[in-house]
Order: sequence, then C-alpha cells, then structure tokens
Amino acid sequence: MRKVIASRKSQGHPLEDMERELELLQANSMDERAIKYFKRMCEGDEEALGLWKKFRDLSIIKYQASFARLNIHYDVYAGESQIKNESMKEVENMTKEKRVSEVSDGAVLVDLTKYSKKPSKEIVRKKDGTSNYMSRDIGAVFERDEEYHYDNMIYVIASQQDLHMAQLIKIIELIGRKGLADKLEHVNFGLVHEMSTRRGTVKFLDDILRDAKDKMHEVMRSNQAKYEQVEDPEKVADILDISAVLVQDMASKRSVQLPFADVQVLTIPVMTIRSTWIG
Repeated sequence: MRKVIASRKSQGHPLEDMERELELLQANSMDERAIKYFKRMCEGDEEALGLWKKFRDLSIIKYQASFARLNIHYDVYAGESQIKNESMKEVENMTKEKRVSEVSDGAVLVDLTKYSKKPSKEIVRKKDGTSNYMSRDIGAVFERDEEYHYDNMIYVIASQQDLHMAQLIKIIELIGRKGLADKLEHVNFGLVHEMSTRRGTVKFLDDILRDAKDKMHEVMRSNQAKYEQVEDPEKVADILDISAVLVQDMASKRSVQLPFADVQVLTIPVMTIRSTWIG
C-alpha cells in the first residue's frame, strides 16, 4: 500500500482516505501489537509479565525434560529478559558520562563507526523508552559479574551474532570497563539452514529424537533374532537414536553452516549401527 500511495501522490491524487487506512492497518498490525505489549512488560504491567512468566516457566520445564535425555543439566536458567530496569538505566547513564552516546529521534545510541569497517550505530535505548537486546545484554554483564564474580564469561552463540558480540564488548570497553570486557569470550557455531521459528520451519529436538528412534527401531527389527534377545528394545533404540544424532552433529566443524539433516539422511551413524547390528 505504501508503494501505491507514493505512486498516486506523485501524480497529484488526493490520498487522505488511503493514508488513514494505512495508519489503521499499522496500528492494528501484529508487529505494532507486539511493540505495545513489550512496552507494557518494560513498564512492569503485572498482567503482561504474568503471561510472559507462565510461558517462560512452561518452556523451561520442557527444556529440562529434553536436555535430560541427552544427560545435560543446567544449574540456572537465566536470560537477558530478566535483567533489572535499574541495570539498563545505569548502562545508559554510563554511556552519557563517558560521552560515547548520542540521542537521535528519541533513541539513545552509541556510534561505533570508527571501530568498524562500515557505519555502525548501536541503539542502547529505543525511542519509545524500552530496552533492546544490547542494553539488556550489557546490563546482564554487570549483574552476573556482581553475582558470580566470574573470571571469564563465555557466550556460546551462533555466528549470526558475531557483530552483536563484538559491539557488546566494545561498548563495555568504551564506558570504562575494559577489565570486564576482557573477561568476555564469544564461542560461535554455524547456523543450521532451513530452520526458522518465524517462518514455522523449526525442527524441535524431541521430534528429531523421536524420528531417529523410529529409524533405529526399524534397523533393529531387521534382525528379528537379535531383536528378540534385547531385554528393553525401547531403551536401546533411544540410546542408539541419541548416538546417531550426536555423531551426525559432531561430524562437522563447529563453525560450518549446514542444512538441516533429516533423519532419513543420518547415513553414517545409521549404516554403522546397521552393519554392527546385523553382523
């Protein structure tokens, strides 16, 4: 609609009705509703925060069950969404005190252009007064340092965030905390192509393990005599499916970006297990 309005405006057509319609569509769009909901959360709205906490708690329960199958256990589940507003306000004040920030169209940003090969300005407070990933991540650095007094903090995050991490470390250095910035390390890994939560193409770990388990069962049943000797076929199939997925994932270098490997193409681990089982 924006293109149509621009075209007709250049031709001198009256566009008040179309512009009002566009404003109405924007005001009721999913993006705009999400922005307003997030602002409510930032302002401490109990209803908005309560719903967010409910989904977060349910997600963690599911994560714990999924990770347990891989014998992975975490002591703490903590994310940047839990960082206090006071910590982020302190970050903003520090950028002002060190004169490394500026205000543009109501937003507070840090100009990192002279530290980069191309123009680079990072927002630390959005124009509507809410926080963003950068301000929360910087606040998290300070809060975690205060709580854990860490010697090093390692971020295991996809290579897609290389620039974000470089900017995070540089901003902490610019606000006078180089010693703290030197403690931060980014260990990246390659993205898995063809997977996107926004596009609805994500593959969940439980689904992958379930399909791999079915495949392992198929391999095991190919030798019925051996299959009947197995005391607990379900447990054995589960161990084999986890092994197959781990072998497939670890067969490539950490930094390599790969397409998602469907269970049907877990060729190396499946064929290895099949030859061992049948042989």
